[in-house]
Amino acid sequence: MKRFLAFSAVMIFLPAISVSAALLEGTVSKVDQSKKQILLQTDTGQETVEFSSSTKGADKVKIGDKVKINYTEKSGKNVADTIDASKSSGASSASEKPAAPGGMKKDSGGD
Repeated sequence: MKRFLAFSAVMIFLPAISVSAALLEGTVSKVDQSKKQILLQTDTGQETVEFSSSTKGADKVKIGDKVKINYTEKSGKNVADTIDASKSSGASSASEKPAAPGGMKKDSGGD
């Protein structure tokens, strides 16, 4: 009987204390500092993520950044824990255009 009561108490309060952690990846399309929100364009659509002064990386986010946001869902809202941003301008061009085999540049034979 005691086990049943303990189990029942846990099951009653579990929904009130449960939170889920997840990861979002996408491109920042808007940063609203007054509302402390980021609008993120993901592969599946737009997501709004809230942040606070304790959110790591929130102070460095700019429109156009590609980000990975670790967030927790609280009261139906996505609240960022950490934001990892990388600038979107030309960072991948080196990997798209590799040098000659062995990492050496080919000599154009100008000499």
